[in-house]
Amino acid sequence: MRSVLKTTPLIFAGLAALMNPAAANDANLILYNGNIITMNENQPAATALAISGNHILAVGDDTLAEKFSTDKTRRIDLQGKTVIPGLVDTHIHAIRGGQTYTSETYWYNETKLSDALKTLQEAAAGKQPDQWVAVVGSWLPEQFEENRAPTVAERSKAVPDHPVYVQYLYDYALLNEKGIETLKLNEAEPVLPQGIQVERDANGKATGKLLGHIGSYNALFAKMMPADSQQQLQSMQEFFSALNSAGMTGFIDPSAGPSSAYENLFALQMDGKLTLRAGYRIPAMQSGTEAEWFKNLMAFRQPYYDTGMVSFLGIGESIVAAMNDGVQMGPGFTSPQAAKDELRKVAQFAAQRRIPLEIHAYTDDAASDILTVFEDVNRAYPLQDLRWSLAHLNTGSEATLERMKKLGLSYTVQMGPYFEGPAILKANGEDIAAKSPPTRAAIDKNILVAGGTDSTRIGIYGIWQAIEYHVTGRSLGGVIQKAEDQLLSREEALALYTKNAAWIGFAEQNRGTLETGKQADLAVLDQPYLTVPAEEIDKIRSVLTIVDGKIVHENLTETPAAAQ
Repeated sequence: MRSVLKTTPLIFAGLAALMNPAAANDANLILYNGNIITMNENQPAATALAISGNHILAVGDDTLAEKFSTDKTRRIDLQGKTVIPGLVDTHIHAIRGGQTYTSETYWYNETKLSDALKTLQEAAAGKQPDQWVAVVGSWLPEQFEENRAPTVAERSKAVPDHPVYVQYLYDYALLNEKGIETLKLNEAEPVLPQGIQVERDANGKATGKLLGHIGSYNALFAKMMPADSQQQLQSMQEFFSALNSAGMTGFIDPSAGPSSAYENLFALQMDGKLTLRAGYRIPAMQSGTEAEWFKNLMAFRQPYYDTGMVSFLGIGESIVAAMNDGVQMGPGFTSPQAAKDELRKVAQFAAQRRIPLEIHAYTDDAASDILTVFEDVNRAYPLQDLRWSLAHLNTGSEATLERMKKLGLSYTVQMGPYFEGPAILKANGEDIAAKSPPTRAAIDKNILVAGGTDSTRIGIYGIWQAIEYHVTGRSLGGVIQKAEDQLLSREEALALYTKNAAWIGFAEQNRGTLETGKQADLAVLDQPYLTVPAEEIDKIRSVLTIVDGKIVHENLTETPAAAQ
């Protein structure tokens, strides 16, 4: 794998030491007697780590506990627990998903349909009669013993008095009878956004199944959710706390939608309540004239910038609408010449201004069209050092990866095939499905690969399930089992969400590894990541998560001696 840039101690850490030499050797927190996975090639392991303010003061052996302690230092005996750099999800729709988190129900851990329906009942018990009970993606019929989705009768029996909405990825959505009634599907004017189609029986009555696409499903679900800004803000805070409990210290949101979607994120930042480092990219919000949109957007912006807890990371992931293949599983995607011309304008502008970008490509065909445009732009404006990336690339070929390598592009891989394995198999055959996504091939070609989840609709938030998937190669329900030569080692999988994630976010000098002088973003785990059974990696959680030197999550039981 292409290594990230070598790190050096932060300049301002040195300045602080010059201004206050005594404080430079004083730690406010020391972790010792642990198993520290630093992700630093020059010092891969340690047992102790000292933090001063928001920076790592030292990494080494347990003598640090005495060397840097004062009567004000909190010392924690880790009792062998594993410490890792803070996890960063480089492709998660956290801004949108966070604001509806407390209104949603999740099925990804259910193995029986009866249990899944019970979660709907439990969710309904805490809602007002007119509030929707919603499962919005991140499940698969094949995960259930019954190997099917629930019928409209089962959905209605489980929840008779609330409207129910169950979305299967972006393929279809299911309602109960109350949901059919609420959306007026059997009346002259159904309450539906453009792009949603209603499946009807032979008598013209709605069956409870809706068909659509990404945009139409998102528009429909937005109408179902509470519009109260304060409730959305509280939901986002709870979602970020849930991410902290998994050991996450940051994320990059590839596209959150219109400007109003970002307001609660900025509110948390201004109020000092943001517990994760939040990076964001901005998508095109007008179709057909995207180049004009981005030129206006960037007129008074730097290419990218970092304010500490919030960073702007350029444009993505839907850059030109007609170049986006959505969630197409198989071959055959084509983009019109006008769209290619528009992407060329956008890419040339971004390359000239050195603006980072990430672009969506589910299929090899979409990636090929994009790369043809990028290769043309590269002749005049080299892309090598711009940290541009292709996202998803579920059916990416060896030829596509070679083209990416020549351009210096990165790859942000998500866990779509964990859920989409059956559809990818059906559309492409066994050979492609067994290598989807092509993470192993990309790493072997020395392409910088960073990890995301694509949650909350298609992935599972919290990263650990994604890491387990990279290590085991087993899709949900066991539909696809990758061969041994397609798997990642545990260290490789962890790198995708630590040092490689920092590189994608232009933060490798400050974060991603545990080194002296770097910012103190880390997590103490409740299980030994390197030795826990592979099929239990998804259960790992953090007992102590630190962001910028501040404890944002703690579930640590200390003995009196350890707490001294």
